[in-house]
Amino acid sequence: MNCLILKGVTIGAGSVIGAGSVPPGVIAAGNPARVVRKVE
Repeated sequence: MNCLILKGVTIGAGSVIGAGSVPPGVIAAGNPARVVRKVE
């Protein structure tokens, strides 16, 4: 909900993405994105 992924954006494998955030292999949320924890 309320998530926008623009053309050309790559989301890393194994990532869980909160709206407005990006980093690979982590759970992140916020704008700018803030890492909450690593995904194992």
